[in-house]
Amino acid sequence: MINTLTSLRLIFALMVFGAHCYVIDDVFNLHFFKEGFVGVSFFFVLSGFIIAYNYQKKLSESKLAKRDFWIARVARIYPLHWLTLLISIVLGGYVVASGCADWGKHFLTSLTLTNAYIPKADYFFSFNSPSWSLCCEQLFYFCFPFLVPLTKSYKSLLYVFIVSTILIIVGMYFTPESDIKGYWYVNPITRFPDFIVGMLLFRLYERLKNKNITAYQGSVIEVASIVLFLAFYLYAAEIPKVYRYSCYYWLPVAFILISFSLQKGFVSRLLSNRILVIGGEISFSFYLIHLFVLLSYAEWQKESNFHVAWYISVPVLFCVIVSLSLLSYYYFERPMNKRIRTLFSKYKSDAPVTELESR
Repeated sequence: MINTLTSLRLIFALMVFGAHCYVIDDVFNLHFFKEGFVGVSFFFVLSGFIIAYNYQKKLSESKLAKRDFWIARVARIYPLHWLTLLISIVLGGYVVASGCADWGKHFLTSLTLTNAYIPKADYFFSFNSPSWSLCCEQLFYFCFPFLVPLTKSYKSLLYVFIVSTILIIVGMYFTPESDIKGYWYVNPITRFPDFIVGMLLFRLYERLKNKNITAYQGSVIEVASIVLFLAFYLYAAEIPKVYRYSCYYWLPVAFILISFSLQKGFVSRLLSNRILVIGGEISFSFYLIHLFVLLSYAEWQKESNFHVAWYISVPVLFCVIVSLSLLSYYYFERPMNKRIRTLFSKYKSDAPVTELESR
């Protein structure tokens, strides 16, 4: 288990949280907070790394069947997705729909995690809008077993990545500003190279993990990766947003991931703190829960005309979300994961329930 990467999930989930706090107060409209959407890119790249870390060898050696892999992934994402979808409906949903038929189409695409393929905000941001990223994860999971043969020679996977990168950059350049979110931010197909970056990083990790890297060298590498990421992050306002949605952050995110996966430096020791690791474990719940809590509070504040200073309301809301995430993780997410996999035990899945996860 790579504790540092688990803890990093918490840090990048907090960045996404900060990016959405603008619904509470305008102070969060600053670039420093709004750029927090990079957390999603981090999760996609991390997903490629961790899925390869957990499953690549098992699938390549036929120790795990494709269907067992897919069952494990369904058990991971669908229970909490469906729960938060139901909660968002009870709270009123966040979709503009005209009539039952239109509402039904939005609901069906959200239910099946296909809404992000439709480049319209009232689809990909329907109901509990953070769930659009699960559409991408679902495609990644479906395709991963078919990509495993390419990992026998990293060059094959690298060629796929290079070709897709060229196509993406060209496509981004010619896409009108009004369409970039639907085609380049939420679309599972165009976010697929993020996942491949993670898979390639795993190949690099395999080569480096047994190298004799001292604590000093590891610390220098970790600090350098943080500095590089911050440089990209703070300079990002000068870069067209369409590139920042994915390819702009591939280098700094990759450097962060590979440096902390090795767990050689003093920052890694700090990130291995049990509290941070638990925070990373509940990050999936945190991610799916946080926005409808923020939006519900913002709506209540608007209707009641009762204003609480953001430096009081945001910390309180954060504590509420963390509490709900802990309850969700220990009393719903993990039990449901285990129950679904037990239900399909006849498939004899070999994948451990408590594995390091990407979300």
